[in-house]
Amino acid sequence: MGALGYYLDWEHRNVALQNLRLAFGQEKAMTEIRGIAKKAFQNLAMVAIEFFRIPKMDSGTFAEKVNVQGMEIVERVSNEGKGVLLLLSHFGNWELMGWMSKVLGNPIMVIAKPIKKNWRVAQLVARVRTEAGLEVIPTEKASRKVLQALSRNRFVGILIDQRAKRSEGIWVDFFGRKAPTTPALAVLAMRTGAPVLPIFMVRKGHRHHQLSIREPLVLVDTGDIKKDVEANTRLMNETLESMIRQYPEQWFWVHRRWERRKRAYRT
Repeated sequence: MGALGYYLDWEHRNVALQNLRLAFGQEKAMTEIRGIAKKAFQNLAMVAIEFFRIPKMDSGTFAEKVNVQGMEIVERVSNEGKGVLLLLSHFGNWELMGWMSKVLGNPIMVIAKPIKKNWRVAQLVARVRTEAGLEVIPTEKASRKVLQALSRNRFVGILIDQRAKRSEGIWVDFFGRKAPTTPALAVLAMRTGAPVLPIFMVRKGHRHHQLSIREPLVLVDTGDIKKDVEANTRLMNETLESMIRQYPEQWFWVHRRWERRKRAYRT
């Protein structure tokens, strides 16, 4: 299905190829870039199929399919009582991370943009995510709810890999190019002192995954708030970039991360 989508969905294929050329054009040959793009489409097809199986999962199935690494980190930072911020991205099968709330025994709040193009799909996605244990809130006016959740020592996840609005984002490096990035995660971490844990759901073949929980990021704190927000947002982009470089076929290349304008580019 993924391979078929790669050949038929020329618009998203071209977006993926353009993004990959921006990221790896100086490092990889075009044949390798096309191979990564095709595998990325295959990963998205598997994510779609697995998404519909999430409601049928139980704790035993999750434990069988997902190897969790870093739970001791979660337990350690949770004891600080400041809440925990999760650095999330559209990587591997990101939807499976919703089940982590049941593993932790602590509901996870996630800030996400609503799906506006199809309300039926939006309702389905919302239902599956809720059943998995997520509380999804829209980006608009989310600050108060997030602060309340952190004060209760809850987990709050923020996706950092989508293009931010020019009026809201800051331009920091991502694969050596400036990309409009949300500063929300950096601002919340600096304001509350909550640790930031990078978390990735890495696909390991067709049937298994590894939930990788990393050590908290060491944030920059010079006292210059504006520069610190920029530096810490750059650090978060670098953290994501390092993971994408390890598994380039598992990221969401079909999103226009750098460019809003559509260009006539086909291959």
